[in-house]
Amino acid sequence: MRKKSQIILLLTTLMAANLLLWTSSTLARRNDAFSQIGLLMALRRELVTSHVEKPDAEKMIRAAIRGMISSLDDPYTTFLFPDDMKQFDKHVRGSFSGIGAEVMIDDVLNRVKIISPLEESPAWKAGVLAGDVILAIDGEDTEGMKITEAVSRLTGPRGTEVVILVRHKTGDEETITITRAQINIQTVKGFTRDKDHHWNFMLDEVKGIGYIRLTQFNDKTSADLRQALKWLNDHQAKALILDLRFNPGGLLSSAIEVSDMFLTKDQTIVSVRGRSVENQSEHATDEATIFTKPMVVIANEASASASEIVTGALHDNHRAKFIGTRTFGKGSVQQVRMLESDQGALKITNAYYYLPNGEKIHRIKDAKEWGVNPDEGFYVPMHAKQLREMLKIRRDGDVLQNDNGKNTIQTISPQWIDENLKDNQLSSALTSLTAKLDTDEWIKVGEDGAEAIRTAIARENLLRHRGLLQERIAQVDKELAQLDDPDEAEASKETSTPTDEQAAAQTQPADAVETAK
Repeated sequence: MRKKSQIILLLTTLMAANLLLWTSSTLARRNDAFSQIGLLMALRRELVTSHVEKPDAEKMIRAAIRGMISSLDDPYTTFLFPDDMKQFDKHVRGSFSGIGAEVMIDDVLNRVKIISPLEESPAWKAGVLAGDVILAIDGEDTEGMKITEAVSRLTGPRGTEVVILVRHKTGDEETITITRAQINIQTVKGFTRDKDHHWNFMLDEVKGIGYIRLTQFNDKTSADLRQALKWLNDHQAKALILDLRFNPGGLLSSAIEVSDMFLTKDQTIVSVRGRSVENQSEHATDEATIFTKPMVVIANEASASASEIVTGALHDNHRAKFIGTRTFGKGSVQQVRMLESDQGALKITNAYYYLPNGEKIHRIKDAKEWGVNPDEGFYVPMHAKQLREMLKIRRDGDVLQNDNGKNTIQTISPQWIDENLKDNQLSSALTSLTAKLDTDEWIKVGEDGAEAIRTAIARENLLRHRGLLQERIAQVDKELAQLDDPDEAEASKETSTPTDEQAAAQTQPADAVETAK
């Protein structure tokens, strides 16, 4: 009995010690937080009472909030002030028009950059390219411009024009005038159109190789894809090329439904993990499976978000051979949290998406691994000039013509694609898929992915360095011009500050596609 009492006393003592340590740690963290808040309050008090000019108190608070958020190095976490909420609500509801391009801030150049234009959008038709750096919007320099202000300037009433100055990856600068429109895009496309302008989803009718291109993932994508796959099955398709290049993403639910059409029961599609959210995974079901024949998925550096989820699900489950280049690396989950007293809302990244193999999709600062990578021997890059030529041909081919359906070629060879479409990624996909049908073996059609990716990163860094030099030269030229013409310098100074209306911000991409989040 005495021994039992000693054990109970010892356990009680240990529990009390642990509770004391936990309480002390909690109090220490709380005291540390109070100390830091006290520092901010003391700094604010000194500035308000002692600065030679009377500070704008509200402006100081907003700057402090933006400063805290910017320290996260996360462009997808933003604070919505009350005057931002109307813009945000409008874009969440989808009642908006714009140029149809997803944008980001290049953290090196400190300028707005195109992730990808949406196919058939005004930006796409005007010749805007993935990777373009926007130097000016309607004459307003974008250096240091916040993403919310950039998007606010790019969106606007249907039928109005916006003029952007872009620098392409080649270094060439171009002024492009875009007429804004309601963004309502057909997301499922085939290879050619028939005489009734309907899409033909067969790439090679003799060999039975189908082709489907998804331009984004919206609430109609899965239903339209289901119809396209039914069409292929009805036409005895033996294989499929799924093209996700330049697809900036869209609805997570759509990405899951699309993946489920090709996978079998219990195969993992995507997982969600976060520090403060419950880990969860999405799995395929047998009921949703539609197409089970051999597949190639093509994706590139402009394939982002939901398109990366589908690419990763098909690749990691060995359901499709992935040909192309490493994807963009946009796989974060955002949640909007309203603050008390209608003071605003916080759109915060609280989790990341992970591929079936356990790798994180999202690209964070200084990361070496992100996105989805093709297998060794299937990395097929296309340089900027090649992409521009290929995209011009694609844009022309997407336009409805009176001669659609005439002179249809039944057998499409890789050589024909290279010569007529200038698309070596598609020709490589056809080459490897044909070999799979003939010999049941995939043949390598590209480079060693690891080495090619290192080269691509080095190239990206050099391009950014060149961009910085070009920015500096432009700034020097501007300063020299202002010295030569003081009146022009004063006029420039008067127009350099945006109005309150111009600075009205919202947080959706310029195309206002609801990305996988």
